[in-house]
Amino acid sequence: MAGLGKKILSAFVEVNPPDAQPAASDNTATPHEAPLRVESPSTDSRMVEYFDKLFSDANIPGPDYFEFSKMVAALKAIPDEFTRFSAAFAGLQVQGLTKEKLLSTAEEYLKVLDTDAAHFHSTVEAALQEKVQDKKAEAEQKTTRIQALAKEISELQSQIASLQAEITDSEQKITGRSGDYTAESTCRKQQIAADIEKIKQYIRQQ
Repeated sequence: MAGLGKKILSAFVEVNPPDAQPAASDNTATPHEAPLRVESPSTDSRMVEYFDKLFSDANIPGPDYFEFSKMVAALKAIPDEFTRFSAAFAGLQVQGLTKEKLLSTAEEYLKVLDTDAAHFHSTVEAALQEKVQDKKAEAEQKTTRIQALAKEISELQSQIASLQAEITDSEQKITGRSGDYTAESTCRKQQIAADIEKIKQYIRQQ
């Protein structure tokens, strides 16, 4: 597994299996020779596999930082970090690796990470625009529509209440007039019926 430089963004670090930090040894060169090994915070195996492939695809021909980092990882059983780094370098030095090349290629892998991060964040922004911002705008539109509909509903309810009041008033007026009509009609019928009886009684045809 490829080890990454200490400057890599911690959210996407891909590193060797965690090494135990040994007690201080007699070798005083350790601070100079052994950079800090960073443990990956990622629990997503897809992230680990992605960065492994990214480094593999960017691997420069011949021994370089990529092979060195894998060699250091392979020597994880050695508790002393200085010894691991020294042994890994010695094993690749015979294949032509120099300290200068090791450092320069490590910088190249940092550039690979920076370039990939730029592409990644661009993709994230596009995804946020498509999946989040656009949906936020749609949600805001629907909220505005709901508010407009709520206002319209309130106005319609007010109109309905007014109509109900008019209906009640009209019903009362119509019912009252109907009662008056019936009463007057009954009175007239009774008057006519009484007149008929009186006509029969009082009027004598000559």
